Amino acid sequence: MQFGFAFLEAGSVRAKNTTNILIKNILDLYVGALCYWMFGYAFAFGKPGNLMIGGGYFFFINFPETELPLFFFHWVFAATATTIVSGAVAERTEFVSYLFYSVGLTGIIYPVVSHWAWSDEGWLANGPDVSYRDFAGSGVVHMVGGTAALVGAAILGPRIGRFDENGKPVVIHGHTVPLVALGGFILLFGFFAFNGGSQASVSQPGDAEVIANAVVNTILSGAAAATVTLSLSRLHFGEGKWSLLTTINGGLAGMVAICAGCDSVMAWGAVLTGIIAGIVYQLTSILVERLRVDDPLDAVAGKCLYY
Repeated sequence: MQFGFAFLEAGSVRAKNTTNILIKNILDLYVGALCYWMFGYAFAFGKPGNLMIGGGYFFFINFPETELPLFFFHWVFAATATTIVSGAVAERTEFVSYLFYSVGLTGIIYPVVSHWAWSDEGWLANGPDVSYRDFAGSGVVHMVGGTAALVGAAILGPRIGRFDENGKPVVIHGHTVPLVALGGFILLFGFFAFNGGSQASVSQPGDAEVIANAVVNTILSGAAAATVTLSLSRLHFGEGKWSLLTTINGGLAGMVAICAGCDSVMAWGAVLTGIIAGIVYQLTSILVERLRVDDPLDAVAGKCLYY
């Protein structure tokens, strides 16, 4: 997933900012790994814990080695949530500021939210009169990242030249279309592992069917959303051309939307989910722009508000 986000973001910004974008994506991985080892996993799944937060395994103290695969998998999820913001705040963020943000989201915010939903002790997973299920992170990963992206982009303000003196949007084109396309394809295949791997087992009876269902539903929802967004942008909203970035973001929106139930919904449900996600993605993208929030990659629309 990190490679896909890196290429997508690098191709969508101006050439002078490419190195900065790539460094931030690498930073998410490496700094995130250290933070998740020091205290992130402890806040997410540490024992003893309570309804709100975990409380053990800091620096792997008393950490059971049987949970190492779980640590690795959730570190990837944490890094994904963090990287979503990189695209939304592209071309406006100082490196040191982004470092502090990366530590906070990977080590504190994402772990606490994942504890709520995925820990046996979390209030969403085990609270009284609460029924919440998120198989592969529609809310826990993507809504968290999208919300952080919205807040970051709104606080930073738009790039110079993004809106004219009357507040009308001015398009700032990225510097290389092939990188955008490459990033989109990598993310497509990354979602297969992201959603299918959330089963966290391949050896028990029924695992293969769950994984296969998750993967097929992922591509169906993504395909439906991409088709809808491309058609809307061309036919209704009057862009007058076929938009590569809109198609890619629409597909990603559909795959994000199906994450929560990709293991269990039927094929027609995945297609319907994708159609709705595509429509809401387009509407949210327009709303964010009219609010003068500068989101170069539509991370907010694709990851957060429609959920």
